[in-house]
Amino acid sequence: MEDAVAPDKGLDRIAFYTLRGVTRLCDGVGVALMAAILLLIVAAVIARDLLGLGMPWTEEVASMLAIYAIGFGSLSAWVRSEHLVVDLFSHKLSGLGKNIQYRLTALISCGFLLLAAWGSWIMSDMSANNRTVSLSISFSYLYYGVFFSFAGMALIALWQCLRGPVAWLDASHEEGRTEEIAQP
Repeated sequence: MEDAVAPDKGLDRIAFYTLRGVTRLCDGVGVALMAAILLLIVAAVIARDLLGLGMPWTEEVASMLAIYAIGFGSLSAWVRSEHLVVDLFSHKLSGLGKNIQYRLTALISCGFLLLAAWGSWIMSDMSANNRTVSLSISFSYLYYGVFFSFAGMALIALWQCLRGPVAWLDASHEEGRTEEIAQP
């Protein structure tokens, strides 16, 4: 998406910059969270092995940070359409067929992602009184990270269903595929 050329005007231009901003934000936050996890684990090992200090709370914090890092990363991957896809027959479809398939896939994905977001919201409500051992943090905060990820991807899938395929996103994917094929 970084190499894609922004549309000249209209809602597509707003969508382009919004999605690019979301991707950059999610990438930055995801990398920061992964770095925090790494630093936390290294600090726990050093404190335990060199200083003889136990830090049992680091496992709880690292788990929560990992869930949020995965949530931000999956949202970024969804914007870029970089999740795993099995494409068996799309290349044989006409332009109209590809458009219909794209919108139908986005609609089904939106339904699944909304169901998953709803499930994580229900789980956050059900586990509100369950707390972690060391820090006594509600498990709801773990499920909020999952909810954020699924709800964000559902919004993007809904936009994809309503808008249909966009040339600026397809062009950046085709360039990436050409580079992948050209490299041995």
